[in-house]
Amino acid sequence: MSEGRVRFPSSLVGEYGIARSFELTPRRCTAFAAGVGEEGARYFDDTATGGLAAHWGLAFAMQWQSHYTPGRPYDVNGPLWRHLLHAGSDLRMRRAFRVGEVLTCQGVTTAVQAIKPGVQWLQRYTMRDRKGAVVAELGHSAIIRGAAVEGPERNADGWRADWEARADAGEGAALWEADLAVPPTAPHVYTECARIWNPIHTERGVAIAAGLPGIVLHGTASLCMAVGVLVGRELGGNGDRVRRVAGEYRALVVPGRPLLVRCLERREGPSGAVRLRFEALNDAGDRAIAGGVVEGA
Repeated sequence: MSEGRVRFPSSLVGEYGIARSFELTPRRCTAFAAGVGEEGARYFDDTATGGLAAHWGLAFAMQWQSHYTPGRPYDVNGPLWRHLLHAGSDLRMRRAFRVGEVLTCQGVTTAVQAIKPGVQWLQRYTMRDRKGAVVAELGHSAIIRGAAVEGPERNADGWRADWEARADAGEGAALWEADLAVPPTAPHVYTECARIWNPIHTERGVAIAAGLPGIVLHGTASLCMAVGVLVGRELGGNGDRVRRVAGEYRALVVPGRPLLVRCLERREGPSGAVRLRFEALNDAGDRAIAGGVVEGA
């Protein structure tokens, strides 16, 4: 390990962050849906039959707002933060979120391992209702660029192998493709509507200082927008059917430039269950989202 290199301790495996509770108010739910470009009445009309729907992507907002743990090396204001790169997400829903409910989100570090770019840091966030029942679990993969593991590598996360097996399985002919417009203001709108703040997505000077060509769209925003296309075409536009969304974030998504959503495979299971494989390409033809999976009830 070279001197002066950022070190990330493997002793964090098994350590929990601070739990935080969230009320899924109509304002919070409608704002998030707007932030990922949804337009259906289910997300905005509280007078409609059945009431408002709460977007599954709210899990990303709860995760982001629950990761802060004072005094730890991954403190949002700490020295490691500028080295972090969000690498992948794996969301598993037991049921749909409900407008008006209160959910408590807490994360735990499940793996710290050395990889070529630096250190891979895996966490799992669990969202529970007022009775303690698990509503959703979110696997969160981050890369700490240029870092080295301090202590022995540790991996207590069984999901990692699944992510890696899927990550390079997305190439091939598509069942269908669809262009997805990404407005120039998408990062700013998503930042405020999802309450996910990272200046590389909204401040060009900060993004350039971090080695980026300019501001880029959040990986989770790209994922939500791409999956929205799949839900519309394959799940009857009903986001409440979503039970799993996963993907790895690869190439950059530049605001104002389109994404190409490619549905690669559709499998049907019992009782109307559907499993989709997909990828999303940026305007340069590079995979912005690789190894994408959507499962619907």
